[in-house]
Amino acid sequence: MIEGTFDVSVDTPKLHRRGTLALKSEGESIFARLTVSEQEPLDFMGTCADKAFHIEGEGELPALGNVAYQADGEIWGNSIDVKCTTDAGVVTIFGTRLSGSAGDLKSSHEYMMRASTGEFGRDDSTMYSGLYADGG
Repeated sequence: MIEGTFDVSVDTPKLHRRGTLALKSEGESIFARLTVSEQEPLDFMGTCADKAFHIEGEGELPALGNVAYQADGEIWGNSIDVKCTTDAGVVTIFGTRLSGSAGDLKSSHEYMMRASTGEFGRDDSTMYSGLYADGG
């Protein structure tokens, strides 16, 4: 299922922030709302098929200014990965579905903070807990 709200980490060439990404689809159209920290929400429209989506346009993005962008994302169970290419560099967005399966972790940010401090072993089962949750 492509629809839902995800707790995400947003990495731009200039900063790293937490936020939420809400997705809603209607047919082959997708509507996305990215809310990051104290910034006003950003709304995007694009196309989707199955578990993948594509969004492109031009606009004012926090910390990047006015840029052209092209984003491709995919849902893997309860996880989301987005790569956005902009005039100012690459932006990556990754996270987990809110109320999704993430073991005892509450957010992708918490997972990344634990991972960065080496708290996980190589085969930690919570790392990919959402990957096969929907049989995909």
